Formats: sequence, structure tokens, C-alpha cells
Amino acid sequence: MKYEDRDFPERVLVLKTADEYRDKGYDVSLESIVDILPGYRADLVARKDDQVRVVEVRRRSSLKGDLRIHELARAVEAKPGWSLDLVLVAEPEKLDSPADARPIDSGGVMGRIAEAEALVESGHPEPAFLIAWSACEAVVRMLIADQGVSDDGITHAGFVLDLATKLGAISRAEHRQLTDFQRCRNAIVHGYSHDEFNDDIVSELIGTVRGMAASKT
Repeated sequence: MKYEDRDFPERVLVLKTADEYRDKGYDVSLESIVDILPGYRADLVARKDDQVRVVEVRRRSSLKGDLRIHELARAVEAKPGWSLDLVLVAEPEKLDSPADARPIDSGGVMGRIAEAEALVESGHPEPAFLIAWSACEAVVRMLIADQGVSDDGITHAGFVLDLATKLGAISRAEHRQLTDFQRCRNAIVHGYSHDEFNDDIVSELIGTVRGMAASKT
């Protein structure tokens, strides 16, 4: 399977993993031929000094019956200084939404921001945060679309943020900030609370969404 043909979650994770190895000082090659197993092309090979790390990014379901990955593991194990890193990508999360569900547009984003602000003022920060987060995801998907890339099949918020970062639609700093907001969102929707949640966090999210929305105008 060629790298360009892979699903977005896998492609994003390959690039993210490559960056992580580069940050650790490795020389990284994508879609690299593995000499110790003729005809095998690994997702990436990372080299540093006498270390060689062969990295494969896979869905767990794709590993069933894959004899080549077992051949690769044996070949790597027999080679001094070589190791195999298997990175598992989460299976896509399916949205159980109505058949006529569709993304909100820029007007819908601004409407939800206004609704979130009104809820904060009336003393309802948690509902305000969830509405602001929905506007946030909508804007990030718009920024991805602006890059000429479809996010079809990328339903998990973490995948959306990773893809937007790899495309340069949002910065790494924005990715870290939005990931922190996502953790707050997760706590609320799954029935948890935490002491640090307050109106200021909601206002910060609203301001962030406004800034991202403004970048589209």
C-alpha cells in the first residue's frame, strides 16, 4: 500500500511519528526500503549512530493475517542494533448522527459563539463550553477544507486537530491549546468535573474560536 493512498489518520500519525524521531536526533526516511527484508517498504526508518529503528503505523485490525509484518519482526530481531516499533492508530470513530446532519457554516459558528457568551453571562459555564467547542471543531474543519483536503472519515476530534496541524492550518501551539480544551470537553460530556474549570476557561475558548474564525475572513 503506497503512502499516498493511506487513510488520513494513518498518514497523520506517520508524519507525527517521524517528527518525534527527528526531535530525538534521528535521521528519518519515509516509505523506506528495508534491506534486510527484500521487497519490504517500511512506513519510516529512523537512524542514529548504530541504531536503526523500523517503524510501522497500523490499525490493529490490519495486522490479522499479515505474514510480512511477522517476517519483518524476525529479520529485525536478528540484526544487531535494529528494532521494530509498531505504532497502532485508533480505529476511526463512527458518528451516530442523523442522516441529514451537515457541517455548520461561518454564520452558524458565530451564532454558537454568541450563544456560548450568553450562557456564560447567565451562569451556565459548562453548556457554554460545549457549544463553544462545537464551534471550534467546525472552524478547524473549515481550515482543513481551505487546504483542499477532505476530512471525510476523520470523526474523532483528536484526528481533526492532528490533521489540521500537519497541513499547517493551525500551529503546534494552537494544537496544544486546543488539546487542553478537548480534555475539558471530555470531562464534561462524560460526567466528570474538575476544580480548575471556571468562566475564564470558557472565555479563553470563545476567544480562540473567534480568532480562528476571523482568520478565514
